[in-house]
Amino acid sequence: MKKARSYPVILALLCFVFLAVAGCSEGQDRAESDSKKLSFAFPWSPKSLDPHGSDSWEVMRSGAGETLVKLNEDLKPEPWLASSWERKNRKTWILTLRKNVSFHNGEKMSAESVKKSLLRSNEKDSKVKDLLNLETIRVIDNHKIEIVTKQPNEALISHLADPSTIIADVSTLDEKEEYPALTGAFQFEEFNKDESLIMKRNEGYWGQKARVEEIDIKFISDGNTRLMALQSGDVDGAVDISTDQISVLKNSGNINVLTAPSLRTHMMMFNMNSARVTNPSVRQAIDKVLPREEILTAIMKNEGTNGNGPFPEVLSFGKVKKRQENQSFDSLMKQGGYTKEEGVWTKGGEPLQLTMLTFPQRPELTVMAETIQSSLLKEGIKVKVRSVENIDDVLAEDNWDLSMYSMLTAHTGDPQYFLNLFYNSKSLANVSHYNSAEVDKLLTELNQTSGEKEREEIAIKIGNQINKDIPQSFIVYPNTVFGVDEKVKNFEPSPIEYYYITPNVDVSPS
Repeated sequence: MKKARSYPVILALLCFVFLAVAGCSEGQDRAESDSKKLSFAFPWSPKSLDPHGSDSWEVMRSGAGETLVKLNEDLKPEPWLASSWERKNRKTWILTLRKNVSFHNGEKMSAESVKKSLLRSNEKDSKVKDLLNLETIRVIDNHKIEIVTKQPNEALISHLADPSTIIADVSTLDEKEEYPALTGAFQFEEFNKDESLIMKRNEGYWGQKARVEEIDIKFISDGNTRLMALQSGDVDGAVDISTDQISVLKNSGNINVLTAPSLRTHMMMFNMNSARVTNPSVRQAIDKVLPREEILTAIMKNEGTNGNGPFPEVLSFGKVKKRQENQSFDSLMKQGGYTKEEGVWTKGGEPLQLTMLTFPQRPELTVMAETIQSSLLKEGIKVKVRSVENIDDVLAEDNWDLSMYSMLTAHTGDPQYFLNLFYNSKSLANVSHYNSAEVDKLLTELNQTSGEKEREEIAIKIGNQINKDIPQSFIVYPNTVFGVDEKVKNFEPSPIEYYYITPNVDVSPS
């Protein structure tokens, strides 16, 4: 009898051991999954983690922030935190919100919280006023809002994909003791200004959970230092690699180089408040001798295409006329009131000497500045190149003539935002101080025109007028270049430069 009774005991013990081993194994697998970490080097450090203001792009890039609308690979708007939308009339839109979304602090996202978030971003960020043109936001029910614009805003839905409209629990944004509560797949763990930002997986995320537990973002403004950090293994990936470093990375063996056509335009801006470049003939002369082909081949290594207007020509509204300049450089300079004395252009006995700004975050721009400097010197114009750490702060001053700059010109998939931001005479972001009554008139027309073809035609008219006035010289439309360790999986380069950290980013087992 004793022997018979021992079988179930032994069987139970065996089952217990088996389950314990299986449980340990399962626990180990889960631990390995949970311990996955990746690190990336980004060129720009946010001043704060407030998603409403100048740091919204960096917040979006971290994987923490989300907007009501997202752009797909074809740059068309698709649902994100909003599940759908409809247009009630020319100035009124109804948006339905997802029902299962929580902020990082566990609070549920509601129509009221979305309203408060949009109103705060509209109040704090001047460009949001241009993007949305808000009259009112009204809560219809707990998951539905009504947005009314002051004038018809045909690009409203696309503009709701801009990072400046990130949805946040506004009660957390002014708290010094806690990080902002957003809705993304990652949430803020530790922020060291100008140094690093540690992101941890949001376990309560409404969508697909992140594959890695932690993302460590290091802020390294200098391009060569970012390269060395990647080569040494200090980081697993680096953003905005200079094209002259591609061959170095390809020879590293364990690093994959990823490129994607961007919607970015590298340009040289003229300060229209500077008497030295106010005359359009002088700007035409300078633009005429810019070594675009040399820049594309020698500096960009053909990773891009020559610039001809505000938008890349791959976009339907980027097909502006090629500039036809029949006058010589010398005749244009003379037309601008300058004479050449001993190989140097002068006016009133004073030689023409220009100050050009550049910045380290995009090292190829500094090389371009030096190449342009050399080309203009051969023509009799001296240029002093000045590198500054924070280009936007210095551009707000008026002691510059030329500046290298780079803009993602169609990041909402529509021409309206960038054209209003950069060329409207009343826009605070119009850093060239460009003023054109014709462009202002066309912008008003663009903002209120609904047909896609008609909007393209107006945008092209604006581009042609800008090319005629030359507030900027468009140099190249660059490809975006990333370097990632071969263990990094599912990091997808995108023309939209703020969808960097996604839930799909993963790391292969070591």
